[in-house]
Amino acid sequence: MLSRWENGLRLRDPLYQRLLCQVYCQTPDELGFTAGDVELPARSHLAPPVGPEMVQYFRNVFAEHLRADNLMGPSHLVDVVRAQAALLDQMLPNARDSVRDELLLLALRYNEFTGWLYQDACTAEQAMRFTDRSMDYALEIGRASETSYVLMRKADIAADQDKPERVIGLTDAALRGPGKLSPRSRALILRLRGRAHARLGDAGECERALDAARADVERDHEPDGLTDYCTPAYIGMEAASCWSRLEQFGKAIAAYEQSLSAWPAELRRDQGLCLARLSYAYAASEDVQRACVQGRQAVDIVRAAPSGRALGELQRLRVQLQRLN
Repeated sequence: MLSRWENGLRLRDPLYQRLLCQVYCQTPDELGFTAGDVELPARSHLAPPVGPEMVQYFRNVFAEHLRADNLMGPSHLVDVVRAQAALLDQMLPNARDSVRDELLLLALRYNEFTGWLYQDACTAEQAMRFTDRSMDYALEIGRASETSYVLMRKADIAADQDKPERVIGLTDAALRGPGKLSPRSRALILRLRGRAHARLGDAGECERALDAARADVERDHEPDGLTDYCTPAYIGMEAASCWSRLEQFGKAIAAYEQSLSAWPAELRRDQGLCLARLSYAYAASEDVQRACVQGRQAVDIVRAAPSGRALGELQRLRVQLQRLN
């Protein structure tokens, strides 16, 4: 696309105009995207030919999207990923045999990832809409691993919507799938059960779910491209969030600090979230000095990798610190 544009292609698509402005650090006027540009005729938006090369293209780009999300957060990606999910939806009717099977899985991943980006931007309704679309593809694929994973994602969004009973129902469904789940998939589901029980004030059931999640994640080290972000540090952060919800701030602080000591460098966005949550736990336990120290570190990371969830935690921290003053 860059080469064709540099050699005279007239580019009128607003999405690619924005991307080129970011690539070249130039304004639309400086790159010649004038207000007089018009949309291309509808026939130019027909789905491109479908073949193995297109499958490989979407697979390669998706890997880069995952890296960018972990480094930069959702705001820089959501428009692009949403457009590519829509393109995959258009391409599927023309796909056949093994190419269709590959595109189905990619359509699932792109729609689920779009839902995640909206969730991280704290837009739960849009997040659920794209995750529901992902579920359609999971049911068509018919494998327990994908279906259970998308059910887990729906439960995660429901947790953000403060619907703990629905979380428990969705995680029940995710755990009773006909196939064997990987340990990390089970860990992701169980940490949501812990979160739901914490929201309902049941510390005993919460701890049982978290202990099981921790045991699962510690015995699974094989990457699968789907649950690789689920590390022991990640589960530790989720457990700490539950202790904070139960107002057991000493346990929460210890769990957060242990997770941060082993945090993977490439998962920078969630590191900011973990620091913001730790800051709030310190403030809730009336340790203002440590809350401010950790809060400043969180702000530095969130500036580089914005996350609606992390910004929400920093807002909670600000309110809590105002109360203490």
